[in-house]
Amino acid sequence: MTKVIIDAAKALAIIVHDQIIIGKNGHVGLKGLTLIEHRSG
Repeated sequence: MTKVIIDAAKALAIIVHDQIIIGKNGHVGLKGLTLIEHRSG
């Protein structure tokens, strides 16, 4: 699903910096898990 979001954002010239998942017991950023690679741009 993250790839779909990133691809859709590219079509709109939007840069996705991170995708945060918030749950009952905490949160996690996919960039911190290296599931989204950092691109400078």
